[in-house]
Amino acid sequence: MMNVHISAVENSAAFKEFVTLPWRIYAMGGPCGHEPCPWVPPLLAQERALMSPQEKHPFWAAAQGRLFIAIRGMEVVGRIAAIVDEKYNDYAGQHCGAWGFFECMDDYEAAAALFEAAADWLRAQGMSYMRGPLNPSTNYTCGVLTQGFDRQPAVMMPWNPPYYPAYMERWGMRKEQDLLAYVIGREAFSRPEWLQKQLDILHERGEFTCRTSSRAQLEQDIHTMLGIYQASWAKNWAFVPMSEAEAKHHVRDLKSVLDPNFFVLFFHNNEPVGGMLALPDLNPLLKRLNGKLGLLAPWHYWHCRKEMRRGYRVVLFGLKEEFRMAGLPFLLVDFLLQQAEKNPEFQWIEGSWLLEDNTAVCDLMQDFGGKVDKRYRIYRKEL
Repeated sequence: MMNVHISAVENSAAFKEFVTLPWRIYAMGGPCGHEPCPWVPPLLAQERALMSPQEKHPFWAAAQGRLFIAIRGMEVVGRIAAIVDEKYNDYAGQHCGAWGFFECMDDYEAAAALFEAAADWLRAQGMSYMRGPLNPSTNYTCGVLTQGFDRQPAVMMPWNPPYYPAYMERWGMRKEQDLLAYVIGREAFSRPEWLQKQLDILHERGEFTCRTSSRAQLEQDIHTMLGIYQASWAKNWAFVPMSEAEAKHHVRDLKSVLDPNFFVLFFHNNEPVGGMLALPDLNPLLKRLNGKLGLLAPWHYWHCRKEMRRGYRVVLFGLKEEFRMAGLPFLLVDFLLQQAEKNPEFQWIEGSWLLEDNTAVCDLMQDFGGKVDKRYRIYRKEL
């Protein structure tokens, strides 16, 4: 067998190979054994912008990275990015090197060589350990799927074949944290008697008010929600605050896809204290687009618009710390379920991702009938 060669991405041809590799890996059902393959093609334009440290994506303003591809013979068989997020290291007081955007054929030798290349580069930058996959941080897609391979992921959640985590562990990585995806199916909507009594008491007190967003207020509401989210998650594992430029970038992306009816803010004495934002399941559309926005994009949207409203993923959930024990979490989830029940096409809501050690929110999902549908893992290796 021909040896594997690792090459740094240094020209446009190699970068194109890096970006487009997943389309070859997952072609014809890919290595997953499921037909159709659950992998969902991302938009190529967004991938190119996010993956290149030379691009103007705001993440790279306070980060540096190096891309590598694995070549066997004349064929690119794998890829990886090594990343130093200076903003995270300054915030956490650590020397953490990240790795991400990993994809590989069923070829352990290639995968191991990619991990070694990323580790060598991160070590040369003075990092003490490597963590991943982060694509490129916890504010974006992250984790490798370890449970739930037979089902399509929710929007903006990854999918990978089962040999990925096996390769990572074989190379010597260890689990650092699991990220959970909870699903509440319409048939499982549950408000136990004790919970309904709590909700009735909370509504009777009238301590909190709430409203959904609107097209006119959407941009400002997203900024408000991001502020609540960052304050809420500030003490959580691997949290890194977004820069103002990153926040604006997220606002731009979210504005074009969210349903204002599934974006709620809660107030106490007219001050925003909590909120939740759920996105419709865009994956049926992304499957049709296959990475490219073209002239037929509106046609594809029209033909799968009902399918996209069958499911929603909660992507932002947060409340100020002083209100966590005041019943506000119950009101947030209950409001979302009430909105969903109004839609006859609705079938499920996914809350993802949740840290497995965030027992308060995991318990909250279970209180409303949620069950773990998928599990994603973040690995760590000392350098």
